[in-house]
Amino acid sequence: MYAEAEQTYFDYRGLVNGLQLALHDGPWEIGQLGSYGMQPLRCDDGNGYYFSLHRNVVLDGDKRKDYADLAEQFLAEQGFSPARGTLGADDHDGQLIQVIVRDEGDFEMLLVEFRKNGNIGISADTRCRPGDSFELGDMLFGNENLGQGYLPIDTESPTDPLFFGIIPGDPQFVRESPPPTPAP
Repeated sequence: MYAEAEQTYFDYRGLVNGLQLALHDGPWEIGQLGSYGMQPLRCDDGNGYYFSLHRNVVLDGDKRKDYADLAEQFLAEQGFSPARGTLGADDHDGQLIQVIVRDEGDFEMLLVEFRKNGNIGISADTRCRPGDSFELGDMLFGNENLGQGYLPIDTESPTDPLFFGIIPGDPQFVRESPPPTPAP
């Protein structure tokens, strides 16, 4: 189960990171800690697990159509059949443009939203895999509290190295504190 979960994680995260890079190579805001992307979530009445993540960045809202074109092109080049929709009647570009992939590859759903205010959001859910999400979570994290420095809880860049699981007592990310200000 661990090996399959690891492969699923690296495959879906690799694709999502590539999509992020096509749109913006800087930091993206991570949704809530539970949507970091590595925690196994329950599905299939507790007989399966899936991974989910949410990322946001704010770019130029006037270019949302161009960004949507980039996302659609990237996903098509990866062998997916993205669908595109526009909501709202603000102008020919609408208030919100969505590019979505459903039930293809490892994804149950991969949604990219481009809002007029410049907010771009990516939400990805993998397909449900057989296995116990709690057992897998124990294999990945033991009894560690992920909000205590083991995973970044605010931002990450799509160029950050991917890892799977943690080593208890050894945080994967250490945020450097600014040096203390010298006394006058």
